[in-house]
Amino acid sequence: MGKINRDPMKFKVTFNQSDLDKRSENNLHRFNTMTVSEDIPSIKIQLPIGYNGPANKSNKEIEYTPEDLYLGSLVGCFFTTFSVVSKNSNLEYVSMYIIGEGIMEVVDDVKMMSQLNQDITLTIPTGVSEKTALKVMEIAEKRCPLANSVKTKINNTYKIIFW
Repeated sequence: MGKINRDPMKFKVTFNQSDLDKRSENNLHRFNTMTVSEDIPSIKIQLPIGYNGPANKSNKEIEYTPEDLYLGSLVGCFFTTFSVVSKNSNLEYVSMYIIGEGIMEVVDDVKMMSQLNQDITLTIPTGVSEKTALKVMEIAEKRCPLANSVKTKINNTYKIIFW
């Protein structure tokens, strides 16, 4: 393993099951509440319907699943890393739109999120170098700390639009 920062950042989450979260006798239909801090709203977590978790009338999940949070973390990490790299590179941009799709499958007898396919659309002002914008996105891809921490293969497709 490489050099470790002497002052590592620490993150903490708390999962708690209230009586309301346990309203179902079926353990597969119970919820859990994730809290990061008292300053940020908590969110509910459930088992995906693909694993017999609870569904609404449209046969969709009622709350977030761990898989949603995992994908959201990786996609969000790309975005926040891009924010830092673009600032440090003086790259002006208008907006970024990302669609992330995860592939869950069995690999070597282990169920895992094997792939994340990200379609990333960056809108930049006319006059900003497309080549520079692409380079900044590629640097962000390489520097995303969460992406560098997981086995999931991440495939990025970039599209640049001028505004």
